[in-house]
Amino acid sequence: MQTIPAYYFDRDELARLAERHREAFRTAQPFQHVVLDDFLPRQVLELLVAEFPGPDDIEWEMHGPGRTSWKRDRYVDKLATDDETRFGPFTRHFMGQLNSGTFVAFLEQLTGTKGIFPDVSYNDCGLHSTGPGGRLMMHTDVNRHPLGLKMHQYLNLLLYLNPDWKEEYGGHLELWDRKRKPVERILPIANRVVIFNTGTRSLHGHPHPLTCPPGRRRNSLAVYYYLRERPATEEYAGLQRSVHWVPATEEDHAFARAGRAKGLARLEPLQGRTIGVGLDLVPFEVPRELVDPRSHTIPLYFLAPRDHADRRAFAAAHLSAAIAHHAEDEAGFFAAYQPVALLGVSSGAAAQDRRAITCLLDADGEMFAVAGAGSPELVWVGYLDDVLEMVKR
Repeated sequence: MQTIPAYYFDRDELARLAERHREAFRTAQPFQHVVLDDFLPRQVLELLVAEFPGPDDIEWEMHGPGRTSWKRDRYVDKLATDDETRFGPFTRHFMGQLNSGTFVAFLEQLTGTKGIFPDVSYNDCGLHSTGPGGRLMMHTDVNRHPLGLKMHQYLNLLLYLNPDWKEEYGGHLELWDRKRKPVERILPIANRVVIFNTGTRSLHGHPHPLTCPPGRRRNSLAVYYYLRERPATEEYAGLQRSVHWVPATEEDHAFARAGRAKGLARLEPLQGRTIGVGLDLVPFEVPRELVDPRSHTIPLYFLAPRDHADRRAFAAAHLSAAIAHHAEDEAGFFAAYQPVALLGVSSGAAAQDRRAITCLLDADGEMFAVAGAGSPELVWVGYLDDVLEMVKR
């Protein structure tokens, strides 16, 4: 039997830490988060750093940078494992402490939110490692709990394990606002913890290639926390069924535009046609009156060009609040977003039905939904090529 040191969080120390940082977490921009330096005793940090495996030491999963082109090089691209049997023995013990009742109580005190659940399976979290030249696109997270749509992801915790990490190495965790502008850049230095609210608008990543020397890697431990009930708010539109990758580099945009072109080629023969879509494929609440009670599907009508040729009439019926909120004028909005479908109507004859949910396409192939003329929100749906693949099944 192997003997390892033991480490347990002190409940009183964590309570004081939560009290000191509660207000900072609550008011942080662009979304709720807190940065905690010198988080662990030095001996604990050194054990975690020493145990962290290299790219050839264990069986890693290749995660890569996101929805973009990449080389699939284990010495460059992001590696991850959520299999605790691959963690070092002390790391496995320590990760258990991050899921302990003592630590969850700290998170509840810090955030002011009760009923936080850990994921003891570490599903899609665990150990993360990226090499020189690697990066991670800006994104918002898919719900990762093994119970799926029964749990809402609420918090991400990242503990960085990078001694003597210099500013010029890059790898800053970037937090972006809703306009896709960087607001905060956090250097991934050793013993720094970042805890943030994982909302559907919590854009985060390290989108630029690492410039650290050969042999150095950007290493971290990641743990996610969940809620059973999470009402929709300005920061949380509901369960997200896929990762929302946001292009940040010309390479990303080129990849996205190529996907958009493929999607448009598949979309063209569907124009003027209607299909029934299962409610399980719609990533937001749908008004009951739009649902077919017999099939429990909702009609999705793919717009023909004639259906929105009168832009002013179409905008008045479906998009007036969204246009006012997201563009200087109608022309600017339609230059950025192309109407492609209406959810909740069965034919072009009903294209002016104000109850319909409008599906829009942007220049990078991302689809958004607007729930009527009075709604200012653009709710992210997915990527055109992916959405067409799902509804075809």
